[in-house]
Amino acid sequence: MIIKSSELRSVDSSEAHTPSPATQKQSEEKVVEAEKELRLGPAVAGAQSAAAPGEKPDAIATRRALTRQLRKRVKKFVALAPQVRADGNPKIVHDMRVWSRRVQQAVSALFPKPRSGKVRRLRRVPRRMRRALGDWRNCDVLLEIVARQQRRTRSEDKRRAWGFVRDYLLQRRAKEVARAGKRLLRQEVADYAALADKLLRQPADEKPEVLMQRLRDSVQGAWSNWQAALTRAQETRAVSDLHAFRIATKDLRYRTELLYDVGYTQMKPQLKWLAELQDAIGVWHDRQVLYQSVAKAVARAEVLLNQLSTVRILLAELEKDRKHESIEAEKIFRLALEHQRHLPLTPNPSPVSRKE
Repeated sequence: MIIKSSELRSVDSSEAHTPSPATQKQSEEKVVEAEKELRLGPAVAGAQSAAAPGEKPDAIATRRALTRQLRKRVKKFVALAPQVRADGNPKIVHDMRVWSRRVQQAVSALFPKPRSGKVRRLRRVPRRMRRALGDWRNCDVLLEIVARQQRRTRSEDKRRAWGFVRDYLLQRRAKEVARAGKRLLRQEVADYAALADKLLRQPADEKPEVLMQRLRDSVQGAWSNWQAALTRAQETRAVSDLHAFRIATKDLRYRTELLYDVGYTQMKPQLKWLAELQDAIGVWHDRQVLYQSVAKAVARAEVLLNQLSTVRILLAELEKDRKHESIEAEKIFRLALEHQRHLPLTPNPSPVSRKE
């Protein structure tokens, strides 16, 4: 219970009459309770509204855990931003994109629609930064794949052909790094943590039970979308539908991860399965991006006219590699279906408490 300063003054002030022992005891208990609430600090008392009669402790704990998660994620996100600009390490770029998704997911969960302009900005900044780093990240991944291709082959001609792709990717990466740098400078990350803290200090607009139900509904909705995307991809085997299934898997994973982080520990097996599935789809996706990049590299007129032997080698390599596409797709579907049968795909009504 949060007591306003005016109420505290009324409790502390001397009355004209001498209070009875029972009344005095109640007043002392109220003061002790108020002081305890104030000592909790802005991370809890400032971010949460007073618990109304009938609110369940589990629901209140979920809101507090979600608030802590958003603070933690914002702190990590803001810390990574200058590191990306400083050295552009592939791992840092990857981590920045991951934590931007985690921040965006937590903001969406804690602040329901309709959202204020400040909350929309809190969601917009990580999304824009993630998109700015997308092509940069793709180049880093493709350079790793090309390096493996060069190491595996014993043919000097093939090694030179993959070296040609590597040079193309390095040029493209330099352009993407410069482009991303300009976009990142437009995003005001310096005051991002302060904005998040200010919004978290405001009283909540919804009861904890409503938030709790919305979190579960969010995962249930993502699960339904995932099932539909899986069915569609199985039926068509089209690249576009496999891409849609990849996005649905990623969405389901990040929503499930947030539930796990706020105390739904029974979701751990599902989270592990989704990580394995996302990795498998990611390998398939990286190959698709590689095919497109090689096609763009060799499709230039000066390359076709002056490096025809390199073009022939690369096209032959792509043709050989693409013969395994159907096998990779079946592996993805098998992984999705086998694990799906043995896991609880929706959370229980209440979280399982765990130590922070």
